[in-house]
Amino acid sequence: MDWYIVHVKSGKCQEIIDYLNDNQNIYAFLPKMEKWFSNSRVKEFQTSYMYPDYIFIRTSLKHDEFQKKYEDFFYSINHVAQLLEYESIFSLTSMEQVLLEKMFDNQGVIKHSTGHIADSRLIINDGPLIGLEKSIKRIDRHKRMAILDCNILGRIMKVPLEVVSKS
Repeated sequence: MDWYIVHVKSGKCQEIIDYLNDNQNIYAFLPKMEKWFSNSRVKEFQTSYMYPDYIFIRTSLKHDEFQKKYEDFFYSINHVAQLLEYESIFSLTSMEQVLLEKMFDNQGVIKHSTGHIADSRLIINDGPLIGLEKSIKRIDRHKRMAILDCNILGRIMKVPLEVVSKS
């Protein structure tokens, strides 16, 4: 399965997502993740957009098929949205794809993980970060976020993590 990213310039995300999802072998979505929200009344994880102007596309089409089928479409909406390309490669690298497959659920949301610290080591008990403990570069326990040792869209990847105990 290949992943592609489209940068939308003018708030037309939903129309583009609807068009793409009307086709077979393709799933387009705005990536979301749970974020810790706390005020005097509410303390909970709430869902928010990770990259509000970027549509992620997951497809079973081979690169040639995808390019042939959607080349005219992306050319026609070039002033509104643009398929991201770097070094003449349209899809994400295989490492990025494997990571995103593990992180996102079926609705394009990264749920929070829970874990604990024992003997100065982080142990993930639940969530998409299971098995990725070595990829975590830093933990922000106040914001309940883990900073991963990878970049997506040129930004470090932050994912929700709740450390429930430290011993």
